[in-house]
Amino acid sequence: MKTIVIAHNYSEISFAAMSYHFAHYIANDGYRVVFISHKPYFFEEQVIEKNGGEVIVCSWPTQNRPTSIKDFIWFIKVYLKYKPNIVIGHFVGSNITILVSKVLSLGKVKTFEYYHTLTSANLYDLGKITLKQKFLFFRKRVFYSLFCDKIFCPSALAKKELEHFFNIKKGIVLLNPMIDRFKNKSNLSNEKIIISYLGRFQTCKGIDVLIKAFNIFKINSPESKFFLQIAGSGNQENTIRELAKNNKSIQFFGQLEYNKIDDYLNKSHFTIIPSKSDNLPTVGLESIMNQTPLLLSNSTGLADYLEDGKDCYKFEPNIESIVALFNTINTSFSDNQQMSFNARMTFLNQFTISNYCRDLKQIIE
Repeated sequence: MKTIVIAHNYSEISFAAMSYHFAHYIANDGYRVVFISHKPYFFEEQVIEKNGGEVIVCSWPTQNRPTSIKDFIWFIKVYLKYKPNIVIGHFVGSNITILVSKVLSLGKVKTFEYYHTLTSANLYDLGKITLKQKFLFFRKRVFYSLFCDKIFCPSALAKKELEHFFNIKKGIVLLNPMIDRFKNKSNLSNEKIIISYLGRFQTCKGIDVLIKAFNIFKINSPESKFFLQIAGSGNQENTIRELAKNNKSIQFFGQLEYNKIDDYLNKSHFTIIPSKSDNLPTVGLESIMNQTPLLLSNSTGLADYLEDGKDCYKFEPNIESIVALFNTINTSFSDNQQMSFNARMTFLNQFTISNYCRDLKQIIE
């Protein structure tokens, strides 16, 4: 029986569901899956028997980020017990699992790392490259070069960045999926044209530029029916609130509980993603899953997989381009219903869990 180690969150919530479902998918084909979950945390190991295989769910020795010697020693024991053939790592959990497995197997274990967050996005938020950041870049490049067989990139943009910043050509594009929770599209009134933002309030997300552009648009087109909804949290929250406070057409929600996200997106005419740099934003997948078309920055990896004027409108993440975008929508809003349908079809064709499981299985085998 082949054994796979997956280090991620054992959860059906958000994009982490891709690992949860893949674990069960591959176990049904006779694999043993050792799933090391950071969140939720499992105090006791769980064994789930499948059709010919099994899923063993456990957690690191503490609920902290797995970076300590204790975590290192704990995983050595896990490796020696299960002798995995394949290791798939997400975020910080990949460092120990991949390094230990590659060393103890004398290079025989196949190791796959994820490049989830764009380096350019981090640099936007940092503002400058510090000496510490240069060291972290170097350390990551060494890790990629010596211990990872392939790097999964959720978009072609991520693959390009991996080559540009780290000079690593091991990238392979594997689109992140989203679990399909769609039931039906809400009946939306055209008395208000609702454009919704959902995400973090950080520099790379471009939310401040969005609000400035919306304020200009409303001054020039006071008769428009556009209303901007903003939900999320982050270190720019006070700035965002200040920019939005004098515009009655902007409603600020703050951070939403995850079980309210679908309703928020479903009751919107558009979801806007104004990022200056972004990989394959989860909210974009959740939006088209909910049959809500996107207003999408060309500086996102997701832009390569949608068609301007069909399932989205694309723009450059600057004030002038966003104002022009609002003017375009203002004159072509009658296309919204067809665009909504097309957005949902794009999701079904490219971003389902079943597609992801099939493609990942082909890669690792």
